[in-house]
Amino acid sequence: MKDEKILVVKTEDVFREFGKFEGFLKVDLEEFLRFVKHFGFFRNRSEAEYDETTKQIIPYVVILDGDRVLLTKRTTRQTERRLHNLYSLGIGGHIRKEDGENPEEAFLKGLEREINEEVDVRLKTLVFLGLINSSASEVSRVHLGALFIGEGRFLTIREKDLFEWELVKLSDLEKYLGVMEGWSKIAARVLLNLSPTQK
Repeated sequence: MKDEKILVVKTEDVFREFGKFEGFLKVDLEEFLRFVKHFGFFRNRSEAEYDETTKQIIPYVVILDGDRVLLTKRTTRQTERRLHNLYSLGIGGHIRKEDGENPEEAFLKGLEREINEEVDVRLKTLVFLGLINSSASEVSRVHLGALFIGEGRFLTIREKDLFEWELVKLSDLEKYLGVMEGWSKIAARVLLNLSPTQK
């Protein structure tokens, strides 16, 4: 694994500021960015991946194109073996130290970089919904998700060797819950609650 410096926060700071929540927590973007500004710092990824005293902040962007949502499947070419062959609803990744002058700027610029690296999409809106926290697996316990909904015109996946993809109708999304990775299940339930097509 490439040892880069990535954006993290102390787990105790997350729970002190937002409460010890499990799943999704609605948070304002301004409140979250203040948190990142005051508590974010950079750490070697090789250390952070297996140390539950910190959480790596990961932007997690769900792409909506009309009444369809982007669903991807990680291939075995990806380095994170623990997530192979699971469906994912969000795109995103680690925020690097070189993304910005400080943690807040790095997050915002890293968010944009991650979207541009992973997909070719013409976004009309990008809305922050809140945070995802899960203690269900060793992967999720060392990460904190920042959930966004990006609406616009989806063209294609850029990293075609790392992902298979399809656009799925929102009304069919529930059928995929059983084969999704943990964060995607959480994000899907948030999305289904927001969707006007759901009763």
